[in-house]
Amino acid sequence: MHRILFALTCLLGLFSLPAWADEPVIVRQIISPSDFPRAREALQDAIENQGLIAGATSHFGEMLARTGPSLGRPVAFYDQAEVVSFCSATVSWGLVEEQAAYIALCPLTIAIYTLPGEKGTVYLSYRDPGSASPALRRAAALLRDIASATLISARRHTALE
Repeated sequence: MHRILFALTCLLGLFSLPAWADEPVIVRQIISPSDFPRAREALQDAIENQGLIAGATSHFGEMLARTGPSLGRPVAFYDQAEVVSFCSATVSWGLVEEQAAYIALCPLTIAIYTLPGEKGTVYLSYRDPGSASPALRRAAALLRDIASATLISARRHTALE
């Protein structure tokens, strides 16, 4: 009898999960007014001001524009879009020491993009690694700090003109 009650409780728990439980947690920030080159430079500076070096940059918008026609998709989904990767040895060591599978979180990335018809608006987005452990909280804080510094710097430079 206890096993049946336990099984029913578990099933009810599964069905009561929020619908978004399977959705990735993406943080998005809007930089307005700004333009892509200014915001991109602010992102680069924010990464470097953390003592880090930006690694590979994925020219995601160009890839979509290049492959879109052969897939029957619009030629330009983004005006400009890049995904910038960077790594902190301290954060990375903390992550993998907690769980070897956290290698999948390295390097950290922040996307920067503009959308057609939205002149003067730049978007930043990144995957929030969550807060289930100290290392995940450190990674989330680093992403948040870099995104916030980018936002402040890009707005400040725009206001000076």
